[in-house]
This record gives sequence, C-alpha cells and structure tokens, in this order.
Amino acid sequence: MKKTLLTLCVLVIGLSVNAGFKEHFDLGQQYLANYQYSGAITEFKSALRINYLDNSARIGLVNSYLARGTYFANTDKNYAKAADDYRAALFYLIYYPTANQVKNSSQAIVQVTSNLNKCLSSLNFDTSSQNRFNTAKQLRAEGNFAAAAYEFNQALGDRGLIKDCFEQTGDIMKLLGNDQKAAEYYKKAVAVAPDDINLRMSYAKMLDKLGQSDDAVKEYNYVLTRTSDDKEILYSLERIYKRKLEESPNDAAVTANLGAIMQKEGNFDEALRYYSKSEYLDPSNVGTRINVGTLYAQKGDYKTAITAYDSVLILYPDNVEANVNKAQALSKMGDNKAATDLLKKVLSKDPNNELAQNEMLSMVKTTMTPVQFADYVKKNNPDNAFGILYDYALDLHKNNKLNDSIALYNEVLKIAPEEPEVYVNLAIAQGQSKNYDAAIATLTGANSKFPNNSQINDALKSINAQSTDEKLEIAANFYNNKDYQNAINEYLKIKPATSDTMLGIASAYQNMGDIDKAIEYYKEALKLAPSNSDIAYYIAALYAEKEDVENAKTYAEKSVSLNKTNKQAQELLQSLDAQISSNNLEKAIALFDEEKYDESLVLINQILASNPKDSYALYYRGMIYDTKKKYSDALKDYAQAIKLNPDLTIINYLIGVDYDMLENYKEASNYYRTFVETYSENDDYKTYAQNRLGELKDYVK
Repeated sequence: MKKTLLTLCVLVIGLSVNAGFKEHFDLGQQYLANYQYSGAITEFKSALRINYLDNSARIGLVNSYLARGTYFANTDKNYAKAADDYRAALFYLIYYPTANQVKNSSQAIVQVTSNLNKCLSSLNFDTSSQNRFNTAKQLRAEGNFAAAAYEFNQALGDRGLIKDCFEQTGDIMKLLGNDQKAAEYYKKAVAVAPDDINLRMSYAKMLDKLGQSDDAVKEYNYVLTRTSDDKEILYSLERIYKRKLEESPNDAAVTANLGAIMQKEGNFDEALRYYSKSEYLDPSNVGTRINVGTLYAQKGDYKTAITAYDSVLILYPDNVEANVNKAQALSKMGDNKAATDLLKKVLSKDPNNELAQNEMLSMVKTTMTPVQFADYVKKNNPDNAFGILYDYALDLHKNNKLNDSIALYNEVLKIAPEEPEVYVNLAIAQGQSKNYDAAIATLTGANSKFPNNSQINDALKSINAQSTDEKLEIAANFYNNKDYQNAINEYLKIKPATSDTMLGIASAYQNMGDIDKAIEYYKEALKLAPSNSDIAYYIAALYAEKEDVENAKTYAEKSVSLNKTNKQAQELLQSLDAQISSNNLEKAIALFDEEKYDESLVLINQILASNPKDSYALYYRGMIYDTKKKYSDALKDYAQAIKLNPDLTIINYLIGVDYDMLENYKEASNYYRTFVETYSENDDYKTYAQNRLGELKDYVK
C-alpha cells in the first residue's frame, strides 16, 4: 500500500441558523483543525441529527472520517480501522445525500473507493456478497452504522440478499434521522418482497411520518388485508383521516372511511355518526349504506342490517356486495333457504363472482358432510377444487375435527395424488386419532411415490416413534396390572423389535416363572443392545438361579467387561467363582478318595489358578504330593494352607510326618509337638504323634 492516502477536502458552505446545530458544527470544525478526528466525527454526527439535510455538516463528517482513516492506514498500519472509516465516508458521499450532491463528489468517490480497496486488499478481504452482508451485520451490531450501510449496498449482487440489504439500509437511515432516504430504501425493499408484512408496516410508518398520507394509507390498508384488525394501524389511520377531515370537513369519502375505521375499532356509535354524516353529504354513496348494514350485523341486529342492504337493493338490485351481505344476515337468522336462493341469483348472473362463491361455500359447509361438500365443490368449482378442499381440510384439522379432516384429506388426494404435503397432513391427523397403522400405511405409500421427500421421511419416523410409544404404554399398563401374557402380546406387536420391548417380554416371563423364556428374550435384548452391562447381568442371574454355573459365569464376566463398576455383576461373579471352586473341590476330593490322584490334581490346579489362596485346595494338593513322595512340594502347600487357615491343625501332623520322612527329626518333632498341643481329638493321629515325639528325643537334643 502507498504510504499516503488521499484525504477528501471540501469547502464548508452556508451554516444552519439552529443554535444547537451551530454549536456542534463549530466544535466539529475545531476538533478537525486540531487533528482530533474522533471528536470531530461525534460532533458532526450530532449536527446532522439536528439537520440531516445540512450539506456542510455532511462534508465535515466525510472529511473527519477520511482524515482518521488516513491516519489509521499511514501511521498505525491498522487497515481494518482505516477500511471502516473509508466505508463510512463513502456512505455519506454516495448513499446518504441527494443525487446532485453525489454527482458533485464523483471525483472524491473514485479516490476514496481506491483507498478502501487498497485496505481491503491488504486484509485479504473476501469480497463475496455473502461475506460483505455478514460484515455489514457485524458492523451494525458494533454500532458502526454508516460503514454497515455501505457494506449492505455492496452485497446487492446476491439476489437472495437484496431485500434484507435494502431493509437494513432503510433501518440505518431511520436511525441516522434521514427519514426521506429511509422511505426510499423501504420502498425498494417492498418492491423485492411485497408480501413481507413487517416491512410494509415499517414503510407505512415512515410515509406517515413524512406526511405522505395517501401513500401511507395504501400501505396501512394493505397490511390490514393480511392481518387481523391491528390496533396500531387503525389508530394511525384514524389520525390520518381525522387530519384529512379537518382539511376537508365536507368530504363524504373521508367521512365514510373514518366511519369504517371506527367500526373496525369496535366504536359502533361513532362509526354510525360518521356514516350518517357521509350519507347526508353524498346520498348516492351505496358503499356507506352497505357499511351501515355490516355494522348492525356485527352488533347482531340482523333485521336492521337487512333493512340497510335493502335500501341499496331497491336502487341497485344487482349489487353483489349488498346481496351477499344480505344472504349472510339471512343465514345468521336461520333462513338458509332464502340466503341460498339469493346467492344463486347472484351466481346465475355472474357465475365467477368470487364473493358470492365464497359465501355459498361457507353456507353449504354447515349443511353437508365433508364428503358431500367435496362432491359439491368438484361439481361447482372444479378449477379451484384442490385449494378450496385442502384449505377446509386444514381448517378442520386445526380445530381438532380429526375424522372430518381425514375424510377431506382423502378427497383431496383423489384430486391431487401428486401433492406430498397432503399425505403428510393426512398421516398426522391419523396419528392424532391414534390410528397409527393407517398413518404408517399412508406415509409408506407416499414414500414409494416420493422416496427423496424429507418431509415424508421425517413424518414417517415421527409416526413410527409415536406408534411405538403408544404400544409401549399399553404393554406397560398390562405389565403393571400383572397381566403378563397380554403385556407380552403387546410387546410382540411392536415392529421392529427394540431392546426395550425384548426386556419387557423377558421381565414378564420372569414374573410368570418361565426362566428359560426369560433368558431367551434377555438374550434377544442383548443382541439389540450389545453394550448393555445390566442385560448381561440379568441373564447371568437367571442362569445362576437355574444352577447353571458355567453359563452364569460367562454372562457375569461379560457384564463386568462391559461395565467394570457394575457391583451386582462383580458380586455375582465372585459368588459364582466360589461356587465353582467348591464344586470342583468336592470332585477333586472324591477323586482323591478313589485314589485317582492325577485327575484330582488337575482339578485342584484349576481351583488354585483362579484362587491361589484356597486353603483346602492347597491341603489336598499337599496330600497328593505326599502320595507321590514329593515331600518338598507337599511341605510348601501345607505351610501356605495352615497360614491361610490355622484351624486346619491336622496339617501340623502331616508336616511333621513329611519332615520325619526326610529325616529332619528336629523339624518333625517341632510340628508333632505343635500338633499335640493344638489338636483336640484323642485319636490314632495324636497317639502316633505323642509316641513319635518320645522316639525322637535323642535326635533333637
């Protein structure tokens, strides 16, 4: 980037006479002259808020932004801040002023734009429309409105952003006090998005503020046609028309409009007063008489309403609005035949009259079933049948008339089988009626027609989930009432099966005492939830209950492997290990007694592999080693066994015998003596030990 960037210098022209303005302007000039650029910007902004049209303050503000931006770029090398100031300067050069003022600054605009682009290039700024729009939103959030508005106008290259860019710029102009420009940008935004009610309201308010009453009224009325009787709009219209009436007190149309506004506000007496005055000023205005009729109809005085409509029909028997309104009043009074005849008369002369058609449809709805109404519409309004019937189906649905809405959705599908939205709404209504099978069938059929429709796929998932929840609730109720067989039947109906349904079945069988079936379904549950430690524990516990220790241990180990903190599984596994060891020890002892020492030794070694501190296993292995004359091995096992279980006093005798066999008479004597002192029985073992102690006296001296 060049070291020096151009600062726009413009001569200050004539000042405003406003004292507050002059104070801010003079301070701005003073700050700018003293290189206090931020202070200058604040003061010139304040001056512009007092008089947004003042060119001198605008130019002073531009000069201040340029001076500060150049300082940021050349001195601080802060190109981001410099870029924001150049953006703000360009906003006040291009978008804020009048077209002539823009023309007069064309040369400066080119130079400042060049300076901004150099800053953006140094920052590697992404100049795509979306990024410029995002930057603008960030700048606005930071309160840097002028720079934000500049960026919003640079994002107009993306069609999808045009409406938002214009609207945001309008908002900023309003914040800065430039109402004329705010209105211009709102108007541009409305041209892009004419159905945006909030935008139209913003535009209407700005027109109203600018005193452009006729245009404001058009916008307010448009919004009223798309919303309910908004109080804010009605009060705005009332204020505008009262001002108009002050200017033209004998204007019948203004007087009638004011009456209509009062009527919408519910101020019927005032409305009648204005209607009466309007009729006096212009007796030929039938619209006022019709309004009087609608007012009485609103009050529930249908006879007086009909009198008002008849006063129009005497002069203009074919007036559609008077005929339709009279038909409405007759219908409210219960005379549907007279009302229908009146509407038929209108339609015979003008078959396509929308007002009469709509009223006729409203009336026949009340006397026909949905299917009959569908037949009537198909016959009398074939071109609009889809829209009429679908809207009615949606209305019935919203009012929770589910059976009627289902019937009508089905009729709509006969007309328009290629409308995926209808299938979705039909299925939703069927689901709300708890007819989940029908809903799933509807969506499954729709899915085959529109396999890639996300709305149908999402609805199918939702209905399936609702159906499952409903069946689970039914099954749970049976279960809680201990009707386990019906609970099982309900769980089995749920497709596809889930771990929860399989657990429900397993638990029901367990409560019925059918352990084998319970295990079968717990296993099915574990297949569907293979990482669930609790399910593996349930299976282990049931196998343990059946005394199938090996299977019980397999599943207990699986449970612990899935969750090392599962205390129930840990305790069960410990219990099973103890039981297995006990069973194996009994077998080993039996084999020992049968002198099948090798087979016994295999079992004992297995026991000690899983529990090296089993004193009885060590004791019996020692005896097996004795039979094999492996005295040293026997002595090791005996020593460990009695250490673990001092109550096994017989081991002292066995150790004594083994030392005796090894001719270690001193140790033999010691153990014989310990045996005699601790052994409570008077049997052959004790007698032998005592005798042997006497024999070994000479050897232990």
